[in-house]
Amino acid sequence: MPEIAVRMTRRNHNAFVHLLGALESQGFDLSELLITKNFEEILRAKPKVVLYSFFTEEIWGSLREEVKLLKERGALLIAGGYHAIAMPKHTLNQLGFDIAAIGEGEELIYQLLTTLKRTGYRITKELAEIRGLAFYLNGEFIFTGFAKVEDFWRFPPYPESVRLISPIEITRGCPFGCYYCQTPYIKGLRMRHRPIDQIVKYSRRMKDMRYITPNAFAYGSPGAILKLNKLEALLRALQPLRKEGRRLFYGTFPSEVRPEFVLPETLELLIDYADNRRLAIGAQSGDDAMLRAMHRIHKVEHVQRAVEYMLEYGFEPVVDFIVGLPNETEESQRKSIQLMKWIMARGGKVRAHYFMPLPGTPWSRCKPSPLSEEMKKFLGRMAAKGKIEGSWGNQIELSRKLQKLMDEFYEEPMSHSLPVRSAC
Repeated sequence: MPEIAVRMTRRNHNAFVHLLGALESQGFDLSELLITKNFEEILRAKPKVVLYSFFTEEIWGSLREEVKLLKERGALLIAGGYHAIAMPKHTLNQLGFDIAAIGEGEELIYQLLTTLKRTGYRITKELAEIRGLAFYLNGEFIFTGFAKVEDFWRFPPYPESVRLISPIEITRGCPFGCYYCQTPYIKGLRMRHRPIDQIVKYSRRMKDMRYITPNAFAYGSPGAILKLNKLEALLRALQPLRKEGRRLFYGTFPSEVRPEFVLPETLELLIDYADNRRLAIGAQSGDDAMLRAMHRIHKVEHVQRAVEYMLEYGFEPVVDFIVGLPNETEESQRKSIQLMKWIMARGGKVRAHYFMPLPGTPWSRCKPSPLSEEMKKFLGRMAAKGKIEGSWGNQIELSRKLQKLMDEFYEEPMSHSLPVRSAC
């Protein structure tokens, strides 16, 4: 039986597919791994090591019970993902994992697994030589630094020997540093892009070509500016694959586009080169003061302009909002309602989310603002009519849990580049 298991889930699927591709490309034989979404299968296999990756929101699910059962069987547990990076001590001390992986994992996972195999799957001083780990050795907390992979494109986005596929990460990092978002602080403030020839090569396995990027229209740029020639070069290079019967979805799930990048020239590229006629953009608030407070950089006018352009060119706008933002007044919420109404009146869709203080962000210790009666009634009424999507109702309770977690177990977060300072 395999000595190492990978605990796949719906939410960590994309991350593990990419990491398995990186692991295989460095010479690791994936047949040595049990890769499964079936936890009972892992229990039956009794592996010596189990790999996990999860978001903070998942720690209130079945995770703790799984950890308990695996520890009873003597397994060494390794955690990666956003929670382990932002809260390694909580991951080790409270959740019961033995090792937390901190940072970008392509090189780290290979070094860690090969070292563990060589040392009998035990925590030894050899682990201190691997960058990107947090663990306890003889009662002492060891942190070996934040693992960085500047040229992530050196690694394929999926493995060849295992039939697993996911949307391809074509861009990593984000320069805007929004205070509620984990991406820029964990993946860096500088955008790095997978080369076009690689994107074309690896897209051949997909029937529907979809990509992971924090801002799809920023491909080829440092991040804050539009490089139209680079974007067009990418989309044009994918056209032979479309002619073979594949569909290209760009600027929609699982990625989005910043509103100030939605321009006639970018929309014309999608009309010529892509199949989707739906675009997702983040507005987040209808109040310019709140947009400044959360470090969004763009203004409400950019959102309105983007929506008007999308409708003019035949695209359905899907616009995200966050309600209950820190220090959000009733007047700020009223402005968001007005912008939502304006979008829906023109045929656009709105997705509403409740503010959640995510660890590792400048707003991790900030408290959400209560929803005004006007906002509650508006969201309920529009949801009943099918005009607003989103899980803001469930997120209110989840936000309370996150606040309690931050109050009890706050850690100074690890960061890819600059220190993360509270902006509450």
